[in-house]
Amino acid sequence: MKNLFNILFIILTWNTSATVYYVSTDGNDQNNGQSLSEAFRTISKLLNEIQAGDTAYIRGGLYILNQTTQRSGTQDHPIIIKSYNHEQVILEGSGNSSNGGRFRIRHDWYVIEQLELRNGSAGFTLTRNASNNIINNCRVHDCYYTGFYLANGASNNLIINCDAYNMYDSGTNGQHADGFGVNGQNSMPGPGNKFENCRAYNNSDDGFDVWKAGHPVEFIRCLSYRNGHHDGDGNGFKLGINSTQNDKHILKYCMAWDNKQNGFDYNDNELSQTLYHCTSYHNGRNYKFWNINGNPATHDIQNCISAVCTHNDILLQTIITENTNSWNLVDPNDADIVNDNFLSVDDQIITGPRNTDGSIPDSDFLKLKSTSIFIDAGVDVGLPYNGSAPDLGAFETGTMSLDEISDRSVFYLYPNPASDHIHLIYHIGYPARLRIYDFSGKCLKNMKLLPEYNKETILLGNLKKGYYFLLVYENGMAVFRRKFIIQ
Repeated sequence: MKNLFNILFIILTWNTSATVYYVSTDGNDQNNGQSLSEAFRTISKLLNEIQAGDTAYIRGGLYILNQTTQRSGTQDHPIIIKSYNHEQVILEGSGNSSNGGRFRIRHDWYVIEQLELRNGSAGFTLTRNASNNIINNCRVHDCYYTGFYLANGASNNLIINCDAYNMYDSGTNGQHADGFGVNGQNSMPGPGNKFENCRAYNNSDDGFDVWKAGHPVEFIRCLSYRNGHHDGDGNGFKLGINSTQNDKHILKYCMAWDNKQNGFDYNDNELSQTLYHCTSYHNGRNYKFWNINGNPATHDIQNCISAVCTHNDILLQTIITENTNSWNLVDPNDADIVNDNFLSVDDQIITGPRNTDGSIPDSDFLKLKSTSIFIDAGVDVGLPYNGSAPDLGAFETGTMSLDEISDRSVFYLYPNPASDHIHLIYHIGYPARLRIYDFSGKCLKNMKLLPEYNKETILLGNLKKGYYFLLVYENGMAVFRRKFIIQ
């Protein structure tokens, strides 16, 4: 009875006054912003008004890039900002300079989707303990500093399906402009930050850089290519240096190619790094993991591929012995390594425009031929695979696209309160069931979730106004529970 009373108390004290806002280039900041005909004109006005649980739709057009969040959402009531009906929303800075404008996220529980930021000092900067935010299907380009930058306590943020390219800081002739950065140079970020399905390319310095991050950063299916021009370093993934004993980063299914210096670089990090199923092709050097102070770390590098490099890989730091990588089977610069193993080395499709949902277009780039010696040549590291053993590299034979490889669970439900539908962003490694129950415990919806990243829209038109529970089950166990209201 006491537990039931607590549940009722929580439900009855929910905030049910969520508002939908609109922003348009022909709007007016004197409007109330609550309809297309009464839209705000500026995103700054929106950020001053929006509250936890509110949703904002931005019409296509050109807006000023110089925004700062004003308040936080909550787990049950995130603040959602997205483009209207997939229209192209561009936030334009005042120029590629150190004061050209940026989007500052200084609060928690935001979902930001389908925005383009360009020509500013930077793109999205998450600081001042900004936590539990999702940035999905956004792109930042032609800015002065780093495109997506996390520092100063930023934690548990998910950057997914995003691109960062053409960053260049003229003040140092390109030495500090990365695509994505988690940086503890002046103020350490927090734990739990993840990058998934992101692409970094044509940046003057590095693609992904975790300099003194202070905590493990996870990269899943991220691509880094053609970085390094002017005086920039040109690393695909730079994994150091470490500032604490927790800088043990994790990379799975990541790819690096055509970078000026290294595809994957430990960058003087003294701690163990984990690389599973990564592919490095045609970089200055594909892998660089050197000794430090005569005390090498033991890296967990397994099922990875190195193919074609200008300079020999450096793998002097101790690698665990129970591993298999392509260099255990064939020299990276073997004359036949490409023709014998890859369907294609043409990256025109995989580097092209994303699909509407933010996914990377499928192609044959660096996928394995059916006769490749890398098929079934790996070891089981706890990730899904077909055949008798895992394949080497970023693609498992029989897998159609990057989005079909998954190894962890993420769930994000919005809007809440809802009206005629709800969205569930999820990422699961195994088939799951989604069920919706009413307050009496009756199951009203039962549907299958496929094992991949996805965004499911659940129609609620046949359900009455009231309180409901959504649960997701994997292997018979509830892995996600959330209360929501239909009003």
